[in-house]
Amino acid sequence: MNINVEHQPNCRAIAHIRVPGEEVTKQRKSILAYYAQNVRLPGFRPGKVPASAVEKRFGADIQSDLERQLINEGLREAVKREGLEVLNILGVNDRMTHDADQSFSFSAELSLAPKFELPEYKGIPVKLPRVEVTDADIDHDLLHLRERYASFEDVTRAAGLGDVVVLSCAGSLDGQPLAEAMPEAPKHLQSIEENWFLLDAEENFLPGFYAGLVGIAQGEERSLPVTLGEDFAFEPLRGKTLTLTAQCKGVKNKVVPALDADFIKKVGGDELTEETLRAEVKEAIRRRKEQNRETTKANQVIAHILEKLEFDLPQEVVNREAQRRTNDIAMRALQQGVPQEELIKQQDEILSSATQQARNSVKVSFMLGEVAKKEGITVNDQQLMMSLANISARQKKPVKKFMQEAQKNGMIDGVREDLLLENALQFLKDNAQVEESDPEPEQCDAHPAPAA
Repeated sequence: MNINVEHQPNCRAIAHIRVPGEEVTKQRKSILAYYAQNVRLPGFRPGKVPASAVEKRFGADIQSDLERQLINEGLREAVKREGLEVLNILGVNDRMTHDADQSFSFSAELSLAPKFELPEYKGIPVKLPRVEVTDADIDHDLLHLRERYASFEDVTRAAGLGDVVVLSCAGSLDGQPLAEAMPEAPKHLQSIEENWFLLDAEENFLPGFYAGLVGIAQGEERSLPVTLGEDFAFEPLRGKTLTLTAQCKGVKNKVVPALDADFIKKVGGDELTEETLRAEVKEAIRRRKEQNRETTKANQVIAHILEKLEFDLPQEVVNREAQRRTNDIAMRALQQGVPQEELIKQQDEILSSATQQARNSVKVSFMLGEVAKKEGITVNDQQLMMSLANISARQKKPVKKFMQEAQKNGMIDGVREDLLLENALQFLKDNAQVEESDPEPEQCDAHPAPAA
């Protein structure tokens, strides 16, 4: 068998294969014999149908089976001889030929796994903060817990940071109501009816909006110029300055309950004390910090290896992952209320971002797969079954029914592959060289709400 593999960019290859005439003849006789043994034709006893009759009646089927078998065996031999790791057969050239010497020639385009040499991956240096939980950390989380039970009291004074203002707003552009000037603009820019706004130093609504409301009092009206950034979601308004006319319907003071016996009983019942509450919060913070530390550790070991690796990626795998990520981005945006027409306008930007993310993800997957291969890392049945049981529980399906569906749709192989990569990443983390640093303080609120 003559085999010539032509390697191309993006992990593609074209295998040119020629099967010699004697092998073609042998395979054809074998297929013809099978047909003669198993087909039924009127006037002939089973197993006694002459080859000529079989050939006449089933010639096209025999030819199709012969070519399929020659292609399969030719590709198997090419994979074995050339040491190829085939991810997918992209297609077989339609121009298959049966030559005068009875030989059979064809070409197939293949998607291959990338080949690369891993750098040293044991003892990767990582810098991680020690896990320590301070009283300030506990107080910070307890403040957030108390804020969940906050109440709001009407006040007659002017509003300041940390207060809630109740507003009705109307937007205008160049002196014309936005609803008339640009009816397709987001509704919350056209008008707002008695909405609550918590004034914060961090402007998470519109740039300068909260700052412009500091000092406003009930019954007062203000016109606030707001210049939208070049990255604003609604493209026609990017860089434009709106005027928001705000009417203050009221000012409310946010009252956070004190950490007293009544509050503790409210959140945890009669058995909970301040001491046990603080202990529970401390343990939750410790787990959170340890999880963050593990995430940082994983990011550092992956970045260390990828910095030293450069290799082609199979474009088909990248495209598939990019499409999945694009769909996820679009779905989240729609759930957040972004209009579909706006998504269409941003589709190029979304696809570009998703493709870059996909390339990084695919590269990491191949890298971790190679680590698993070199270290003989596997997934045991107990780990696989536990993961499948967890997925079943999240989907609220009976385990037996879920397992049947998973076997049919191929989910089990996908879960096993994900677990293998997780195990490889855990191996890298377990073998990393850790240098500890002082713990980093968790970010606190710039303007915490006042306690009662």
